[in-house]
Amino acid sequence: MIARALLTCGASLILALVTPAQSSFERGVEAYRSGDYAGARSAWRATLAEELDELDRARVLFDLGNAYWRLGESLPAIVCYSAAVRLDPRHADAWQNLELARAKANLPPADAGDLGATVERLLTRLRPAERRALLFAALALWSLVLVLEVRFGGAALRATLVASSLLLFFAAIPWVYGHAASARLAPLWVSASGGVPLRAEPLEERAPVGELAALEEVELMDALPGWVRVERAGGLRGWAREDAFFSLEQGQ
Repeated sequence: MIARALLTCGASLILALVTPAQSSFERGVEAYRSGDYAGARSAWRATLAEELDELDRARVLFDLGNAYWRLGESLPAIVCYSAAVRLDPRHADAWQNLELARAKANLPPADAGDLGATVERLLTRLRPAERRALLFAALALWSLVLVLEVRFGGAALRATLVASSLLLFFAAIPWVYGHAASARLAPLWVSASGGVPLRAEPLEERAPVGELAALEEVELMDALPGWVRVERAGGLRGWAREDAFFSLEQGQ
């Protein structure tokens, strides 16, 4: 009996060693398909803590947004869809769900269709890896032309250097714009449906110094029990109740 038990235990151990563990993403897929949207949400939030490239992270964010939407949490779903299209501007399903979720939450469309929105879509049309590749290629071309112009000179090479300099300038614009948009290390989004008072100190009795709108993105500066200190895009800083915010950072 003991020998049989040892053999069974050994076989189970070998099977555990040779069978790959189910990833958190796969657990999320399995939970979502079975209708356990809370389990899918937990699993996919864990996946976001792993090392992922931009496109894989966009896919997880899109799926996580779907889980939040199924749970009736529309504002976190919108945040996930928004983060997904930042990483993958050509993710058509994420764009479609983003606009649908914003419409059902009585929020203006993400793409307003005006000149400013059109310019922004053009600047963010390339994926992060493509922006880096374009900038590197333009820089390599400019460097090559510069070396040739210094070595040989001539009007043709000078004109080519000017043209390559302009190309480098325009190639840098999408990279700079995208880098600035993702530069915040600890972004928070307002997840309260109404305005959130921003106070000079973490005290309810202090008069507000401003008000944050739903889905406004701010940067986390400091935290105390029940309160966070944040900075708006315009530079205004203040304290607000922690439960009014949503974060995609693991554990928050």
